[in-house]
Amino acid sequence: MRKRRIPRSLRPLLVVLAFTLAHGRAASAQEVLPPTPLGPEFHASVVTFKSDRGVDQTLVEVYVSVAHDQLAFTRAGEVFRADYDLNLRLIGPRGETVFDETTDGESLTPIFEETVAEDISRVQRFTFVVRPGEYELNLRLTDRNLGEFRQQKIDVHVPRYMENRLGISGILLADFLGESSPMLPAGAVVDRAGTQVFTRQGHSYIPNTRGIYANFAPSLLGYYEVYGFNPIRQTERDRLYKVEFYVNNDSGETILYYMIQHEKPGSASYNSVEMNIHDLRPGKYTMEVTVSDLGTGTSVSSGREFTVLESYLSLAYRDYDKAVRQLRYVASERELRVLRDAKDGERLYIFRSFWMSRDPTPATKRNEALIEYYRRIAYANEVFKIPQLEGWATDRGMVYITLGLPDYIERESFAAGSKPLEIWVYNSMRLSLLFVDEAGFGDFILQNRQEYMERVQWRLPPSRQTPY
Repeated sequence: MRKRRIPRSLRPLLVVLAFTLAHGRAASAQEVLPPTPLGPEFHASVVTFKSDRGVDQTLVEVYVSVAHDQLAFTRAGEVFRADYDLNLRLIGPRGETVFDETTDGESLTPIFEETVAEDISRVQRFTFVVRPGEYELNLRLTDRNLGEFRQQKIDVHVPRYMENRLGISGILLADFLGESSPMLPAGAVVDRAGTQVFTRQGHSYIPNTRGIYANFAPSLLGYYEVYGFNPIRQTERDRLYKVEFYVNNDSGETILYYMIQHEKPGSASYNSVEMNIHDLRPGKYTMEVTVSDLGTGTSVSSGREFTVLESYLSLAYRDYDKAVRQLRYVASERELRVLRDAKDGERLYIFRSFWMSRDPTPATKRNEALIEYYRRIAYANEVFKIPQLEGWATDRGMVYITLGLPDYIERESFAAGSKPLEIWVYNSMRLSLLFVDEAGFGDFILQNRQEYMERVQWRLPPSRQTPY
C-alpha cells in the first residue's frame, strides 16, 4: 500500500471560516493550487508609444500589479497595511543595464476581508525612454513585512516610430476606459476610492496587467495610438483612415471582426476600443488592430494576447440546466426546484440572486463562497475527469467539492486479482472514504456513501434570506 501525504497550504482566514461553517473543518481554497515559490506573485504589462524625442527614442510604460492576497498585511491604526519594494531593471542587447529603478509600494484597506482579496490590486507604473531594440526586463517584488521576494523576466521588443510614416503603438488592455479631465496634467494618476486611474492623451484607464477577462464581462477594452498620418488632404480618401479589429483564437482563426472609418484628426490619433466578448469560449486569444491610411494605402498592425476564463454567469447564460445541476452540492431541494422552474427572462436574475444570498461578506466586492465553489469545480474538472463524466460529477469530485482535499490519500495500484482503490482520510472528522475503480478506467466509486451522507454537512451556509 502506497501512502502519499498532501501538505496543507496556508489560506486566508476568511475563506477558511466560510467553509468551516459549512463542513465543520478548515477546507480551504488554496488547497487546490500547486506550490509556489516564496514571495508575492505579481503581473506586468509592457506597452510602447512614440516619444517626443525623435525616432531613436521610444517611450516604454510598464504596469505592475500585485493582488492583496499575495501580500502580508499588518494593522496600522484604523487600517490594514502591506508594504513592498518593486525593482525594475532593463537589460540591453549587450548585457548592459539601461534602466534601473526601485519604488516603494503600499496597499491600504480598512476592511480585513479585502486583505485576502485576489481581485483587488495595487498598480505601479514605470515610464522611461530607450533606443529601439531587443531588451530583457527584470522585475523583483519584495514583501517588506515578510522579507520574501519573487522575480520575473520578460523579453521586450521596442519598435522604432518614424517621422511622417504610419505607425501604431502597443495595445494597452484595460478594465476601465474613459475620458480624463482636461484639468489634469499629462500622465496624472488619480486615486478614486482606493483604485488607481491612470491618464494619457485625454483618456483615463485602469490597466489590466494580467490580460484576463471573464466571458460574461461587459467588454474587452483597449487603448492604442496611431502616428504619421499623411497630411495631404486633396481627395475624400486622403481625409480618412480605416481601423480593423480582429479577435483570433490560438489556432489563428478569426472569431470576431469589425471595421470602422474615421476622419484624420491631424498627424496622430489616440483611440480606445471596446469589443463584446460575451460569446467567447474560455481560452487564449489575440486582439489585432490594423490601421490603414486610405490616402496612401499603407497599413500597420499591433496585437495583444489575452485570456478568457469561464464565468459562472456565462455558464448559466449558455447552458442553464448544467449550471443548475452543478449547484446540487450547495443548494437545497427547494432552491433547486425554484431554479429549474424559472422562466427564461428570470433565470439569470434568480441564479445571480442565489449566489448573492450566500455572500458571507456582502459589504465587499468579493463573494468568497462563490469564488471557492467554482474554484473547486474547476479543480475537480481538471483532476477527476473521466471520458464519460466531467470531474465535478464524479464521486471524487463530489467529495472534493464538499470537503476539500483530505489530510492524506492511501492508494493501491492495479494488481492481479485486485482493483485500484483510494482511501481519503479526514483526520479532524475521523472519516475515511473508500473509492474503488470497479471497471479499471479511472471511475472511482465511493463505497461507503451512506456514511458520507450521514456524517457530512455538505451544504454551504444557508442563505440569509430568500430573494425569490
